[in-house]
Amino acid sequence: MKVVSVEEMKAVEKHADANGVRYDRMMQNAGRGIAEWVLDHTSTRRGVVGLLGSGNNGGDTLIALTLLSQRGIRTNAFLARQRSDDPLVSAYISSGGVVTDISQGEKLEILEAALIPGSILLDGILGTGLRLPIREDLYGILTRTSKLVNNRSKVLKIAVDCPSGVDCDTGEASDATICVDHTLSMAAIKQGLLKPPARSCCGEIHGIDIGINDISGHLVSGCPVMLDAQFAQANLPHRPDSGHKGTFGSCLVIAGSRPYTGAAFLSGKAAYRAGCGLVHMATTQAVYENIAGQLVEAVWTLLPSIEDGYDPKGVRMLAESIQKADSLVIGPGWGLKDTNTEFLEGLMEVVPGDTPTLFDADGLKLLSRLTQWWTRLPESTVLTPHPGEMSVLTGLDVQEIQVNRWKVAKEFAERWGVILVLKGAVTVIAGPDREMFINPVSSSALATAGSGDVLSGLVGGLLAQNVPSLKAAAVGVWLHTLAGLAAAVKRENEASVTANDFLEN
Repeated sequence: MKVVSVEEMKAVEKHADANGVRYDRMMQNAGRGIAEWVLDHTSTRRGVVGLLGSGNNGGDTLIALTLLSQRGIRTNAFLARQRSDDPLVSAYISSGGVVTDISQGEKLEILEAALIPGSILLDGILGTGLRLPIREDLYGILTRTSKLVNNRSKVLKIAVDCPSGVDCDTGEASDATICVDHTLSMAAIKQGLLKPPARSCCGEIHGIDIGINDISGHLVSGCPVMLDAQFAQANLPHRPDSGHKGTFGSCLVIAGSRPYTGAAFLSGKAAYRAGCGLVHMATTQAVYENIAGQLVEAVWTLLPSIEDGYDPKGVRMLAESIQKADSLVIGPGWGLKDTNTEFLEGLMEVVPGDTPTLFDADGLKLLSRLTQWWTRLPESTVLTPHPGEMSVLTGLDVQEIQVNRWKVAKEFAERWGVILVLKGAVTVIAGPDREMFINPVSSSALATAGSGDVLSGLVGGLLAQNVPSLKAAAVGVWLHTLAGLAAAVKRENEASVTANDFLEN
């Protein structure tokens, strides 16, 4: 799904209204989409409770409740803001629905009684137009309501378009925010939902079609895209039954040093897990001796070393292999010895300009030592820095990067002419032509040593199979995320996930 600002979403709706999809039709479509999602993905046996504000989110929720009530499902609507002479309320009551006014802070005990274990809550109090701080009268009722709702762990909570209490542009969140398990976003994802701290309140984010189809035609310029399974599925490399290892490409991974042998194993194995036909490992004798028995599928080139760093003379040994490789992964576990800088500089002179190449970890830090390094990169290069490495590359403070992750990623991807994967909670993938993908997941299961090495090999393996660099980076990030989340489910604990678990999943 596309990711938009609040103003962009207003422009989309205005343009659609002027071109045949009227506002009331959008609302009907939204309510129907919510009801269908609830029916398809949940059990309504214990009833559905709706929290309603006076705006469009409340209207969407009322329509959904009406449709559910017409299906014989027990529903209850609670008005956190009054909706005077509203035909949507009348239609809901006619369907058999029950309405309770809690806008004055009264009758909350009825809401409490309705929130039984197994029931479903639709939060439609506040919408995308909210700007913090919340007005005092509304803050009072939202505080009491959210305290009651957030304590109901066995109630499935679903936000309509956005959780009440978050700023859908900035990602700020009130202390009275209703935190949910799922957010059903209308037509497009509002950008604030993918920014902290709001992201932690949204649960899983899903798109609801309101009849606008592709919103791109309604926008002046492009907008980011939220990664999802549909995007990843559509961009996985094709694997014909008649293929052989040459069909699926070769990835040359230059990785590891005596202190960081695991980085070479993790990146090399991940390239194979991505479906790469052949992984060629270039590393030192010490690394080979430690991991060759675990990475039996690879072919090896042993490079000379100087005090645990790469000997620059080793570049000559790789020249022919570099020319034959379909993709390169450079940097995991190298270390920062001065000889590695010279080794990297030599590599840059022999890497073909059209070979998809990924730089990660120490490779990024060493790049920053080279004069105007960005002018020496192959086309469609992928850089995968975490915020600390991004700070080294840009000279910006880590805090400044974290506060402006989307802006920084877009600016430097364009400036350097690269695909930039700015790792971290809600990873950003930006291309040189202002394209940008947002990974909607933040999980502590992904924050473990070596997970970045797995990502490097995964993307490198996709690059070897002729997936375009920007899509390879985006698909690699998505698959990497799913593997980490699957590992957390198996371990039953996010804290226990290791990089090796990513490979196994």
